[in-house]
Amino acid sequence: MNRNWLYFGILVILAVIAYFTLIRDNEGSYSKKDTAFAVEDTTAIGKILLTNLKGDSILLEQHNGSWTMNKDYRPRPDAIHNLLNTMVQLEVKMPVAKSMHNTVIKKIAGKRTHVEVFNGKGEKTKGFYIGDNTDQLNGTFMLMENSDHAFVVNIPGFAGFAATVFFTDETDWKSKNIFAYKPDVINQIDITYNNLRDSSFSIVRKADNTFELIGNKNINKPLNPEIVSYYLKQFGMLNAEYFILEPEKRDSLLATTPACIMSVTDNNKTTTTLKIYYRPLTYRSKMQYTLDDKPIEFDLDKYYGVFNEDKDLGIIQNFVFGKLMVGPQFFYRQRPGNVSVLNEGLKK
Repeated sequence: MNRNWLYFGILVILAVIAYFTLIRDNEGSYSKKDTAFAVEDTTAIGKILLTNLKGDSILLEQHNGSWTMNKDYRPRPDAIHNLLNTMVQLEVKMPVAKSMHNTVIKKIAGKRTHVEVFNGKGEKTKGFYIGDNTDQLNGTFMLMENSDHAFVVNIPGFAGFAATVFFTDETDWKSKNIFAYKPDVINQIDITYNNLRDSSFSIVRKADNTFELIGNKNINKPLNPEIVSYYLKQFGMLNAEYFILEPEKRDSLLATTPACIMSVTDNNKTTTTLKIYYRPLTYRSKMQYTLDDKPIEFDLDKYYGVFNEDKDLGIIQNFVFGKLMVGPQFFYRQRPGNVSVLNEGLKK
């Protein structure tokens, strides 16, 4: 009796090994390359190319830990994180059933996203196709390059679909970030108001790591270092609210004079510039009149912003950027005050 149980145990073990090493269908066994969707080491990735049949493509490239998207843009950090995290965890849940295999293959061929992974030397290390999501299994139909066998792939313990991170819309990939500086890397800040020249100024780091203010008016007293430190910290993470996908609108604005030009130069002499334009009132604008009951021409809560070397147009909020639009007197205060110079000019 004990010997029978021993044989039965051995049979079970062999069956389990056979299941995980040889997934059978009517054509025979699947090799490991048919199911090797996961990327073991994402740090070795040099670039990822996502393409679809519509002609959309996203090229993500890594250089010394920093990522670029389609050569000219910064991708959203959260999107990069989600993509890499997903690629590590991809796991085959089951082969596609024989009864629906040909249908799934046809759908992948007619509507798919192609994922290609390259190492730092530019050598292709992996490629696979992503099809539709399954109806009930919380998985996605996927097919490795040069394979005839499709599988249901998912992330263990994740209730959603793995396919959601492999999108090919450039706007969804683009980062809305405009400024992201730590105070110790800032060498100079230039704030220029084209209609308020006396309020324009520059803050420049000196050799001793203190700052001097350069403006149109000389104020014979020292800067408040705490206020300067506070101001530098405000450039830590500043984003646009959303993009406006109207190149003609962007070009039209660039043909006019911006209300404010905001530039930050780091210690490597690299400059990031934001051009700010007044935005006409809309019915949704919160403030329509001044305190004297005079109509206000422009929105006091939101501006147009042109950034990323004049390639992007977006909406920026006064709540986020208004605290940066100060005048020279701000740096001699005892404490900061969040008053936008641009808005104060409109209210008068």
